[in-house]
Amino acid sequence: MHDAFLKLVFADRRMVEILIRGHAPEWAAKIDFSTLREESTGLVSNKTLQRRHPDMIWSADTIKGERVLFLLEFQRTVQRLMALRTTTYTALTLEGVAAGPDFQPGDPLPEFVYLVLYHGDGPWTAPARVADLFQRSDPGRYRLVPWGEGTRDDRSRHDLTALVLGLARNLSPKDMATQLSALWRAVETNGDPGLDGFMVRTVATMLELRDYPAGLMKGGAKTMAEVVDRFQQGMDELVQRGVRQGIEQGILQGRKQGRKQGRKQGRQQGQALVLRRMIERKFGEETAGRVAGLLGEFTSPGAIDRATDALLECDTGEEFVERLRMT
Repeated sequence: MHDAFLKLVFADRRMVEILIRGHAPEWAAKIDFSTLREESTGLVSNKTLQRRHPDMIWSADTIKGERVLFLLEFQRTVQRLMALRTTTYTALTLEGVAAGPDFQPGDPLPEFVYLVLYHGDGPWTAPARVADLFQRSDPGRYRLVPWGEGTRDDRSRHDLTALVLGLARNLSPKDMATQLSALWRAVETNGDPGLDGFMVRTVATMLELRDYPAGLMKGGAKTMAEVVDRFQQGMDELVQRGVRQGIEQGILQGRKQGRKQGRKQGRQQGQALVLRRMIERKFGEETAGRVAGLLGEFTSPGAIDRATDALLECDTGEEFVERLRMT
């Protein structure tokens, strides 16, 4: 009965303006009161199983055109956890606004003021802020746990959580090999023998869901060290297979070119052309460009073979370039 009476009173715009001017004076000079309007409490999130919302919601535009929500709660008894309830209702209301058809990505959320209108016996003794309900927590603030990659600083390379998050990204096979190696080192540093087996099982499941070549999925690993070793072995085999296929293609191209330039010279040029493509695939376009001149100097099958061996054995572009210069 009491709430029904109060809702009737504060359904009047004049009374809400008086309420705001008297109990939220910091907004009084900023608001265009001609825009004051009552909103449906249906603004609350429709994702919740229960309809939890303030008793009334009013909104107004500021002189600058910003939107402000005024949430009203009529309370006859003191509720120690009232700040928790108002925080929940505020979050649900703002969630409903964000899910509305007029809200666009990038739009600012409306400002809000929560007013608890108390009409009970005795003084109000409950905390007005949800933070006051806790001694060591910071409600309303979240901690970001970002993904980490195995090539970052030492702290990132030892953050097991960050490395696991990094595995969930869309990684090339080469980047996945780096990430798996970093994860293995972090698991070893953790020192929990059961964690290694757990990671082996979960990583195996993750790799099965990836759209990687079948040759990378070598099952049967019992430890993370074996996972890393087998993944790298699969990558090496794919590279070797690609190099062999590329050389065969180069021979065919060389034979065609040989009609004009001589079969031997055409074959070598074809091999060098395919070798450059394989360098670009493994180490990137920049490294391939750096060694282009060196490849052009290879005039013997032995030099091309040594360059192919370097491609398979080197782990970085810098190492590969140095090997070529020594060839």
